[in-house]
Amino acid sequence: MFEPFSLFTSALYVVQGLLGLADQRVLTGEQRSRAQPAASVHLGSSVAFVVAGIASASWVQLHGLPTVWFPTILSLGLLVSILVQGWLYRSIGVSQSPLLERAWTRLH
Repeated sequence: MFEPFSLFTSALYVVQGLLGLADQRVLTGEQRSRAQPAASVHLGSSVAFVVAGIASASWVQLHGLPTVWFPTILSLGLLVSILVQGWLYRSIGVSQSPLLERAWTRLH
């Protein structure tokens, strides 16, 4: 039961990291300079989440759970990602993802 949850959470890590990288591509130079420490931390955490998600899923698939606390640790990692993302959005002065905002304006 814990292994499928850990694999699902690992997949969420990869998706969250890829969306973070896509957000970084949409940011303007002015937004990046205004949110300099937050933008750098967000970029680093996005890369780290993609790597951690792939490594976590591979480990669970090949060796099983390293500890019964592993799913809890993965869930707390998602909280960190959400907090960093919120910090970036507050720093650049937007209420939602710049990627979603751009997609929304193209649809309407």
